[in-house]
Amino acid sequence: MSTQPQVLDQMIEPDPLLGGPAAERVNYATGVLLSADDFRDEQTYHRSRLATALTNLLGHGTLAGLAVRAPEAEDNDMHLRVEPGVALDRYGRLIEVVEPWCIRLANWFAAQPTGALRAATQRKPRTPLDVAVAVDVFLSLEDCGRGRTPSFAQGPFDALDALVPARLSEQPSFELVLRAEGPPGKIPEPANHWPAANASASNKLKAVLGSYGLGRHEGVNGELAPLAEHVTGRDPGAVFLARVAIPVEIAADAPAGVRPALDLTQRVHVDNTLRPFIFMPSKWLGAEPADVPLSEP
Repeated sequence: MSTQPQVLDQMIEPDPLLGGPAAERVNYATGVLLSADDFRDEQTYHRSRLATALTNLLGHGTLAGLAVRAPEAEDNDMHLRVEPGVALDRYGRLIEVVEPWCIRLANWFAAQPTGALRAATQRKPRTPLDVAVAVDVFLSLEDCGRGRTPSFAQGPFDALDALVPARLSEQPSFELVLRAEGPPGKIPEPANHWPAANASASNKLKAVLGSYGLGRHEGVNGELAPLAEHVTGRDPGAVFLARVAIPVEIAADAPAGVRPALDLTQRVHVDNTLRPFIFMPSKWLGAEPADVPLSEP
């Protein structure tokens, strides 16, 4: 599990869907010379149309699976696990996790700066434990190059043996984000403003009329605007999965340089109930869904 934004492959261009591309199809004609940009634009058109449809029909969030599971009792390495599943991010991109991902929270905790851990140390009632470091689990998408194939050198380069990735693999990227928000109030969490199924027709219509393009080009430098659950400087398109409380020991009046210590006598608490999710009534699966706990322990 990645806990920091991955370093982008310098041979891979940023995903064009992040910029909200215009709906323009390549106009093919006999005798027209096609370049790599034309084929890329063809892909982008179909991907962006699908993303637009999914975003406006479904919104964003968990579609299936992706339960975050707490470490087992007496697991001193604290293996936090994310089950396989599918989510839809705020750009309309499908993210599929095909196998369980895990991270040893004890190792991750040891690698964090003391100041960051102190800032994210929360006490009741802001956390279900007496004293805990609050962490949110986010899921986003990364393009990863697969294989290498010869090509003409691109940009300010002069090479006869230039290579580019032969395929782009869409891979899930997980991030643990420390929640350093202090009192008053509670730590920000996702909020759903869409009308309920039993809302009046006028309220439903108002929501439809007022929902186009929410967040697009409203953030810094024209980027996607973050929601309440997103932390400044992190991916605003990432999907929130769960809030994790890591039990620690530290006095309320401890000096600034004192580092919180893991409390191995208590279990890590995981809350899956805060996440945005997409539920379609009368969906037919043909089999009964598994019984998954919403909070652990």
